[in-house]
Amino acid sequence: MKKSGIVVAIGGGGFTHQCDPDLDEFCLQFLPLRPSIGFVGMASGDSTEKTERFYDRFRGQAGTLSHLCQDASRTDVEDWLAGKDMVYFGGGNSATLIRQLQTRHLAALFQRANAQGLVLAGVSAGGVCWFDWAFSDAGGKGYAPLKGLGLVKSGICPHYLDEPARRPPFEILIAQNAPLDGYGVDDGACVVAQEGRVTGAFSARDGSAAYHVSATIASGISVQSVTEFS
Repeated sequence: MKKSGIVVAIGGGGFTHQCDPDLDEFCLQFLPLRPSIGFVGMASGDSTEKTERFYDRFRGQAGTLSHLCQDASRTDVEDWLAGKDMVYFGGGNSATLIRQLQTRHLAALFQRANAQGLVLAGVSAGGVCWFDWAFSDAGGKGYAPLKGLGLVKSGICPHYLDEPARRPPFEILIAQNAPLDGYGVDDGACVVAQEGRVTGAFSARDGSAAYHVSATIASGISVQSVTEFS
């Protein structure tokens, strides 16, 4: 598989939640031996706990590990990205993360690095931010589409079956706004995108999956499981 343009968006779980270690191992398969891996905790205000869990999880599996400080300048970020094989974005508030990446003019740096071979991985907010839009309650007014950074050309909803209040309005939104479509991703599962399109899914839990949701004339909505990544 060609390496450039890979995005791994995890619905929930992984090392920051201290579960689903196979999700982390799945991310590692895209990387060389002894990779350089970075962590970004902007979505949770640089949570010390999540940052420590990053080092605990990947210590011994990487050549170098480092995290990006909340107040890093654009130049600092550009220097920090040099030589990285993967950057993992932790979860938290999707709106905050997207706003930080946009207003500080950092999104373009990560997108350029992604096109050159950097794997962008993340959980919940840290994964969905790269899509055209995310179904989120980060705005404080209930679930609604949140404009993302547009690296992946679709919508996405994390915690799809694990937070029961999410799925019905997500599907209604798509049914009423054809040709809008999106991906529902359970906790313990992820979707993989390359060069702007979702190419497959992976599940680390029994019963967890990812689904492509689209509008149909006959029934109003179609929910199809995403093919397992191979």
